Amino acid sequence: MLKKSALILGGLVLAAGMAALPHKADARVFVGVGIGVPFYGYGYAPYYYGPPVVAYAPPPVVYAPPPPVSYIAPPNQSYYYCDSPQGYYPSVQSCSTPWREVPRK
Repeated sequence: MLKKSALILGGLVLAAGMAALPHKADARVFVGVGIGVPFYGYGYAPYYYGPPVVAYAPPPVVYAPPPPVSYIAPPNQSYYYCDSPQGYYPSVQSCSTPWREVPRK
C-alpha cells in the first residue's frame, strides 16, 4: 500500500512539473523525488564491513624491587703471627709459643 501511494504521488509530482514548464524545444527537465530514508532490511546496509576488530592490551609488567642491600661492614679480621718459628698462619702450621694476633689495616 505504501509503495503504491508513493508511486502515485511521484507520478503526480512529475506531471505537475511537466505542466509548469514552458514548452520550448530546448527546455530540459530534471525531476527528483525523495521520500524518507532508504530501508535495506534488517541488519543489511549497502556497505557492510564485518565485525569490529578487537585489540587486547598486553599483560601488565610486574616489577619486583631488588632485595635490600646491607651496608654492615665485615668484622675486622686478624693475622696470626708465630715467634718460634717465625711466620704467619697458614704458612706456619704449628707454633711452640702462643700465637700473636696482628690486626689487619
